Amino acid sequence: MLLRLSVQNFAVLENIELDFSRGMTVFTGESGAGKSKIIEAISYLEGRRASADDIRYGNSGAVIEGVFDFPVNDKLSSMLNSLGIEEDELYIVRREVMASSKSLIKINNQMVTLNNLKQIMALVLSIHSQSSQAEVLQKNEQIEYLDRYIGLGKESIFTEYQQHYEAYQSVKERIEELEYKDRNRLTQLELLKMQHAEISALELKEDEEEELEHELEFLSNYENIHEALSQIKSLLVSEYPPQGMLYDINQSLDTVTKFDESYTSYKDTLMDAYYLLTELNSHVSNDLSSIDYDAERLNAIQSRLNQFNQLKRKFTKTYSGLLQFEQELQEDIDDLENISQSFTRLEEEQKELYEKMEQSAMKLHTYRNERKHFLESKLRRELSELEMPNVQFEISLKESHFNPLGFTDVEFLIATNKGEPLKPMKQIASGGEVSRVSLALRTIFSEFDSDSLIIFDEIDTGVSGQVAARMVEKMKLLSKQRQVLAISHLPQAAATADHLLHVEKDTEGERTHSTAAYLNYEDKIEEIARMISGSKITEAARLNAAELLKSSED
Repeated sequence: MLLRLSVQNFAVLENIELDFSRGMTVFTGESGAGKSKIIEAISYLEGRRASADDIRYGNSGAVIEGVFDFPVNDKLSSMLNSLGIEEDELYIVRREVMASSKSLIKINNQMVTLNNLKQIMALVLSIHSQSSQAEVLQKNEQIEYLDRYIGLGKESIFTEYQQHYEAYQSVKERIEELEYKDRNRLTQLELLKMQHAEISALELKEDEEEELEHELEFLSNYENIHEALSQIKSLLVSEYPPQGMLYDINQSLDTVTKFDESYTSYKDTLMDAYYLLTELNSHVSNDLSSIDYDAERLNAIQSRLNQFNQLKRKFTKTYSGLLQFEQELQEDIDDLENISQSFTRLEEEQKELYEKMEQSAMKLHTYRNERKHFLESKLRRELSELEMPNVQFEISLKESHFNPLGFTDVEFLIATNKGEPLKPMKQIASGGEVSRVSLALRTIFSEFDSDSLIIFDEIDTGVSGQVAARMVEKMKLLSKQRQVLAISHLPQAAATADHLLHVEKDTEGERTHSTAAYLNYEDKIEEIARMISGSKITEAARLNAAELLKSSED
């Protein structure tokens, strides 16, 4: 839920701060007053790509900040935790847009990327506009609606298909690579052998680089190490060595503990220290007699590491990457030298995987066919309530080409008038009908979505009368479960709203800016009357507005 929105220097929104509440808030005002700019500002917090054109003229940047009460959602919590954003009661989402069209994005003062913002806010809010309504006409969106409603994504058969599809695509790509290499086989083989020979000549070993770097560091600091060991040795064999002192103290403690047992624990600790120093003396003596500075070894290590670095730069690989690359080169050489056998093996594997993928895709197709009627009947009921009583709606499923979702081609068919044949929705649905279908789907999927804020940006354009009234009822119903913000020119929407926010333009000097304010009861009557009769408000319009308000309260 959006609790507060602050916008500075964003087009006509020079400096505006708005508080929002639960329920349904409707924005009203003349065309061009700045209503859509407020929604556009919110869309920046949703993840819209920044544009310098939105910065108010004469300013170097714009700032948009929203205070949100995020919905309770495990996926959302996990995403926030992964970004180091601690769980909190409220979340401040801030976007600073610069003249370069780049922007700084923060959530609770934690910097995030645009992609992070999109993923997070997709679980918090959704914006539905006239342009986004066209999504329902797209076939790739229609299969998403069907699969979500029947819960296909949670079924094991869906995971099984994806595994088979990815495995098949991997083998297919491998065959295509071999086909390309076969066309350039001799040239490619010569290059691969030359690269492999260059790497294999060094006889790289696992962890060798790390071991050599450790040894190089030791030899480079030989003098310091030798000096420190010698100092330790001289202290341990001095006239009064520390282990001797510890031994003498322990002897004295033998006498004390006969009369005071509280000293007993110190005896064991002192003897442990005595034996530890004795062991250290032996270790240091061995190292001083065995280690020696070897200039040739130092040069050899440096030369070896230089060879590693030359190859790493040449092939842009890490040391472990070179080891892996050497193995991959050998596999590619083997494949090219035995390309016919490789083709046979991969084609057999591809055939086997194709059969598995086809079987899995058929399971998905059958699952969709057996359950599509649930969405069909639900959508017909919703559209009937939106003044489309004679609507026919059917989901057409046909077998098509393989893709990550199977081989099912999904298309929504609709007939809006009695006696008309079913046709693809994009061919016959009018703007008002698309609006109703989009709102019906939004209503149906409200129980599936976690978002706590729904924004409708003039989705009721082109509808009136009973249709308008029914659409307003649906938006009001949605506001019982979620916060709803809507731009509407319908007097029914303004009358039904829990909160009516009026937006208008003011001019000061040579500049124009938008202001917004919530209307009280008397102002609501005037605004609704204006929406009914236009700029010249009649007494009849006022009476009609009052009646609309009264009926919405009943």
